[in-house]
Amino acid sequence: MPIATPAQYAAMLDAAQEGNYAYPAMNVTSLTTINGALKAFADKKSDGIIQVSTGGGEFASGLDQKNAVLGAIILAEATHRLAEKYDVLIALHTDHC
Repeated sequence: MPIATPAQYAAMLDAAQEGNYAYPAMNVTSLTTINGALKAFADKKSDGIIQVSTGGGEFASGLDQKNAVLGAIILAEATHRLAEKYDVLIALHTDHC
């Protein structure tokens, strides 16, 4: 399923508030952590949130780069492609600090 649009994400949050529950949110720093998060969401049949922190972005940008923006873009692009293979809705935060 594609990454949630802003309208879909707003609907997720509204449903959670009305239903008195929360979505799991996972911080990711690599393809390994993205795959782990997506598999966990799918295994539990739970929509969720994938977050990229500035530190995670720096880590993903490459050795000695420490470029949080580049790393966040890399992780976001990977998440977009990988999330399409799962039957859960994923919201993506690329500015989680």
